Amino acid sequence: MKNSYLRCGAIWLFASLGILPPTAGAQVVTTSPAIITADTKNIVITFHADWGNRGMAGLPASTAVYAHTGLITSQSATPDDWTFAPTWPDNSAKYKLKAEGSGTWTLDIPDIRQYYGVPAGVEIKNMVFVFRDAAGSDSQGKTINGGDISLTVFPSGFPAPDMRQYPDGDPQPGATPSSDGSSAIFCFPAPEKNMVQLVGSWNDFAIVPDQQMHYTDIDGIRYFWTSVDGLEAGKDYTYYYIVDGQTAVGDPYARLVLDGNNDKYISSAVYPDMPVFPSEKVSSSVPVAVYNSDAGKYDWQTASFTRPSQESLVLYEVLIRDFTGTEGKANGNGTISGLIDRLDYIKELGVNGIELMPIMEFDGNNSWGYNPNFYFAPDKAYGTPDDYRRLVDECHARGLAVVLDVVFNQTAGLHPWYLMYPMVLSKFYNGTSPHAYSVLNDWNQNNELVQRQFKDVLRYWLTEYKVDGFRFDLVKGLGDNDSYGNTYNEATNTWGTPSGPGTDAYNTSRIARMVTLHAAVRDVDPTAYFINEDLAGAEEENALASDGDLNWANINNSACQFAMGYEENSSLSRFFSPSDGGRMRGSTVSYAESHDEERMAYKQMKYGANGVKNNYAMRMRRLGSVAAQMLMTPGPHMIWQFQEFGANQTTKNTDGSNNTNPKLVVWNNLNNANNAGLCQTYRDLLALRDANPELFGNESSATILLNGWAEGRSILLSYADKKLLLAVNPLVDKSIDIFIPSEAGDASSLRLLAASHNT
Repeated sequence: MKNSYLRCGAIWLFASLGILPPTAGAQVVTTSPAIITADTKNIVITFHADWGNRGMAGLPASTAVYAHTGLITSQSATPDDWTFAPTWPDNSAKYKLKAEGSGTWTLDIPDIRQYYGVPAGVEIKNMVFVFRDAAGSDSQGKTINGGDISLTVFPSGFPAPDMRQYPDGDPQPGATPSSDGSSAIFCFPAPEKNMVQLVGSWNDFAIVPDQQMHYTDIDGIRYFWTSVDGLEAGKDYTYYYIVDGQTAVGDPYARLVLDGNNDKYISSAVYPDMPVFPSEKVSSSVPVAVYNSDAGKYDWQTASFTRPSQESLVLYEVLIRDFTGTEGKANGNGTISGLIDRLDYIKELGVNGIELMPIMEFDGNNSWGYNPNFYFAPDKAYGTPDDYRRLVDECHARGLAVVLDVVFNQTAGLHPWYLMYPMVLSKFYNGTSPHAYSVLNDWNQNNELVQRQFKDVLRYWLTEYKVDGFRFDLVKGLGDNDSYGNTYNEATNTWGTPSGPGTDAYNTSRIARMVTLHAAVRDVDPTAYFINEDLAGAEEENALASDGDLNWANINNSACQFAMGYEENSSLSRFFSPSDGGRMRGSTVSYAESHDEERMAYKQMKYGANGVKNNYAMRMRRLGSVAAQMLMTPGPHMIWQFQEFGANQTTKNTDGSNNTNPKLVVWNNLNNANNAGLCQTYRDLLALRDANPELFGNESSATILLNGWAEGRSILLSYADKKLLLAVNPLVDKSIDIFIPSEAGDASSLRLLAASHNT
């Protein structure tokens, strides 16, 4: 499913008080005349089968297509309550559409009141439609998200939108308060649209002429804007936009978003005094933005914070949903407050940063977060915006950096630019992805506004939440559309079948894009971390590293092999970036587990070798050996939550895909001496790194032998008069000589760390 760009020559006129909004959804129909009032005669509704959900796309013109249609009126109990609709399916002649060719059908409505049988005195607010075949099958024409198609029925008398210069410089998307909070400018980028109406709680969601937005065209981009006066500083107001009379959407730059379908399931313990979704005034399908002039104000307690150097960084990856909550249950009820309560544990473990899986407003309340809709709004499922700020504050007080996982490849289905345009015409989204790793709705990375949004997002979280950097998801998808060797079909806004090699190949446009985004980050904070999940070849990743980036390095397969007892297939030298295909030293964040990979402890239990599979104590010791081989290699690393004490619940479905369902909260594992012993191993290893940063930085001498057993497994690090030797125990029946250079000095000056399997 992708977005689309609507080109419409008509100028929409606007309506007056009391009009309920259309439901969220991309345009599916066009009308003649362009504006419909309750007394408009001879209305022609044109259904575009290739727009919206495309549920009836490709049908032959001989297909009988009918409209299931009704009204939202003053008799409607809710903004979604149809009235004056026939019983499904009614194949009366008046509901049958006429085939016009090219995937379009038309419906004539000579007079609205007569057509629907509406008596005088009943106010008509919206016309609503679902298109269907004669049988009323599941193949139906709806909005892009499968909702009802809605057209506003306007009273007459609204002025046409006017072109006007944006005040005080270039347009700034979102809501910008005045210095005293008594007014705000609302700005909404909507290229190739003709009319946008701002609707807000400050006047009880009335649709009024002075909230029809002006427009300013700059460099081919249309920005709609208007000012609202008489606001109270520090007070919550809710608002949304109606685009071209058909599509009600949220604000892509909203700082907080209300969800009429999901907010009711968030308890007041998680989010006290949450702003209430205006369900009596707004359809539950419309994301409503919250404006408050004081939204960014917070009393920061940690005045200064010095970030760990990149080369010393050890991150702890956290999914807030599953990190805390009901012990021994998979309820997915973890919260920010619960995470804050565990920060002392994370600090005592010895890591120096946490990486939060995506927290930007996502679909529903139960998610990994890789289905975002609004990038500036923290998701409420875990707590309030100030809870997120307090988390950063508390982390900084403990010397912990905070890295946000951000998703710039795709969105779910409620982003305004996804909803506003038929997908076949979209300039914001690709109808299908040009690369081989498609997820959800694929952004058109070539779009100027898309890239401006991303830069603004990064600047916002650095300044408003004081985060310390970002991990970028699926960087392979962030190249130019034409950089993957794929073929574009302009008529359908789709790409041919993408190839893996074409996606994985060295890609200069990906490099250029990340360099540009990094520059935007540096403009705000020159030392912020910039971490790519590119998982590409060394040439591309070294180009990124040359710009100061870090790159994820997935060592899970080999780590699992070693943990299961299959040493000969378990080279772990890639934990050290120069041994990972010649990557620049200190340029990779290498890991044995992440949210995307299977747990080592699960694979031990399921597939372990003889002497491992059925020996719990041995399994934990082998996991400790993996930890030693990772953490004793110089450079940055990452630990996935509960890895440090051997969590063993599978993270995969039977087909190998990620199982994103809530996972067990397993803190009680630490009551087991074997799990606790593994956790202590992590503490000891991380304490060793912390006490000897020179050995693990980029300037130490490092001899890394972590392949098979022919030459043993060992790490020798040295810097000035400091040296460290890691000797990894071999199998029970094998003896290995570890070479210690003479310059290592006598035994009293050599720190020996033995990672044992057998004792």
